[in-house]
Amino acid sequence: MRYTLFAALAAFIVAGSGTASAAPEPSSAFFFKSIISVETSNHTVTLPLHRGRSNGQTVWYIVTDASDAAVAKKEGVDYAPDIAELGNDAIATASTDGGIVQFSGAPDFARLRSYIASTTGFPPKSAAPGGVADDAYSPFVRVSGTAGVLNAPIVATGDGPFDVSTHTNTEDRVVAIDIENKTVTLVLARGFFNGKPIYYLSTEASDPVAASVERATYVPRLAKSDPAGAIPIGVIVNGPQTGSNVQGLAYLALKTPLNDDATAANAAHIGSPFNVLSLVPNAEKPYAANGYSPLWSVFVVGAPQRNRLTAFADVGQIAKPAGFVVNCPAIAFDTGDGH
Repeated sequence: MRYTLFAALAAFIVAGSGTASAAPEPSSAFFFKSIISVETSNHTVTLPLHRGRSNGQTVWYIVTDASDAAVAKKEGVDYAPDIAELGNDAIATASTDGGIVQFSGAPDFARLRSYIASTTGFPPKSAAPGGVADDAYSPFVRVSGTAGVLNAPIVATGDGPFDVSTHTNTEDRVVAIDIENKTVTLVLARGFFNGKPIYYLSTEASDPVAASVERATYVPRLAKSDPAGAIPIGVIVNGPQTGSNVQGLAYLALKTPLNDDATAANAAHIGSPFNVLSLVPNAEKPYAANGYSPLWSVFVVGAPQRNRLTAFADVGQIAKPAGFVVNCPAIAFDTGDGH
């Protein structure tokens, strides 16, 4: 199913009005089967870890989505056919050698991420991403011998030991990595879909400030993605900053430890802006196309909001396009209270 951004927007607003089928209840909260665990107390997910190579260097990656239904089912990941529509400028190619994926590029995680809040919180006084990709890298990759396109973000480089405190060789959301048992644990982002609390990952962004905010890798190549492969996500700038219904970038910058590095010790306190997703995978029919994509075109609500927004039907009417995209694979319904 090929969705344009504007067709998707219209469809999502209709869905939010109650005329479309409701979101599946979280009887099985995980969106894909390869998820090992989700810890709601510290908002982390543990996923299978895969070893690859890039230009002679060992890299470690996860797989969250596939554009081919058979591959998605085999790998136990989200089915997202529209990522095949992102275009060659945004999709990398990879070969295999002895079953090891050979990536054409990789991120450099050596930089130290920072976010220095302004008096208003956002925009920041200064911000810099921790991970920065080279021109050849994209998490969306065609691997020789595998049908379609994979969403395969690289989350660590090298052969260890791995820095999960200041993240000089790991992505800024990685708080534990076990190469013997091939697992990695990452801090989740929290948001909403049709009023329901959602967990998702935020692994890459085409904008450096967004990458700093999201503890994601800055990937310039994603700016070249075709809008046909992306769907909208709503980001509130100035939402409520106190009480039980906090939301927004200003809240995140002023009320949470946004400049701190994520670690296993502080994962429970790492904040989230509580963005509003326009669509999630259909857990009841996981290998039927429903328009879901892990690549999101960011739409920003700039006007101050007194109440928390939790449905894209409300966000889409007042948001404006920000001009960049983020790679945010959906993980699970948050069966907690969404705070």
